[in-house]
This record gives sequence, structure tokens and C-alpha cells, in this order.
Amino acid sequence: MHLRMVARSIKHFDINPIIKILILSDLIIWSSYNLLAPVFAIFITRQIPGAGLESVGIAASLYFITKAICEVPVGVTLDRIKGERDELYSAMLGTILTAGVYFSYIFVSEVWHLYLLQVLLGISAALAFPGWYSIFTRHVDKSKQAFEWSLYDICMGVGIAFASALGAFIADKFGFQSLFAVIGIATCVGALLLFTIRNKVRVPQ
Repeated sequence: MHLRMVARSIKHFDINPIIKILILSDLIIWSSYNLLAPVFAIFITRQIPGAGLESVGIAASLYFITKAICEVPVGVTLDRIKGERDELYSAMLGTILTAGVYFSYIFVSEVWHLYLLQVLLGISAALAFPGWYSIFTRHVDKSKQAFEWSLYDICMGVGIAFASALGAFIADKFGFQSLFAVIGIATCVGALLLFTIRNKVRVPQ
């Protein structure tokens, strides 16, 4: 219901249709990620044998270090290729891989499983972010840059706020396996939305 209301609001803004899809896709994706964010440490410390608070810190570090190492080479490579389809496909691939990681959390039974998935999550983010940001930057409407970025930021904030409470409820009532399944499915939906603009982005000349 909440996502439908936000989507309806975005639909009526007089902005580039590509920007609308990018915002809606990220709204779904980031809202799904933040279903887990408030309870991720609880999942690690209570659901994974042998994991403690140090495991939470190591898991977070592995994600950010991997993303930092991989993201610049991905961005440089995308800049060298003409057109925008490579950027769109990179964003889609990274998003789909992210969904796969969240589905894989269902089967985590050892601390090293967690660490491996965090590395894969970092690689997925490094593939997804540069392409998405590049397309958004190119298609943001002239004279509306501040408005459209603020619209994006507001949508993300509202979605994250809503998801943070909902995620804790799902984990408490239905378990972490159900929560990971919901996140994985929602992330796939976000990737499919990106696919809908494949014929609208610029192709190599």
C-alpha cells in the first residue's frame, strides 16, 4: 500500500520518465535492503553458530572494503564504453546478484558463509552503483536537478523509515528466512523495473 502511494505520487511529477523509473526502482530496492538493516546484527549473533559482535563488525568491513576496491575499476570501464546500455546492464546485473546474496543468507550456517556473502554483496554493489548514478546524472532534467535529487532523497528516506519497522516485524513474526526471501524478491522487482528502460537509454552511435 505504502509503495503504491509513493509510486502514484511520482507518476504525476513532470519529470523525465527514466528518472521516474530509476527513483521507483531504487525505492523498492533500498526499502527492501532496510528491512534487514535494524536486525542484521541480531541475525548474526543469534542465528549463526560461533558468531559474536566482532563478526558483525568484520562482516560490515568486508562489504565496504570490497565495494571500495571494485567500484572505481567498474566505473572507469563503464566510462570507456560508449552509450548507456552497458551502464544499465551493469546496474541490473549488480542488483540481480544482490538478490542472489540475500536469498543465500537463508542457508548461512557458518561464520565464513556470512563473510563470503558480504564480499559478494560488495562486488554486487560495485557493479550496480556506478551505472545507476551515471544514468541518473545524465537524464536529470535541466533546471530541476535540485528538485529531482531531493525527490529521490525524500522517497528513499520515507521508504527506509517504513521498511525499518516492517523488517523487524517480519523477522519477529515469521523468522529471518522469510525476511531474506522478501528482500530477495523485492530486489528482483527493482531489477526488472530497470529492464523496462532498456530502449530509452542512449545506445552507441
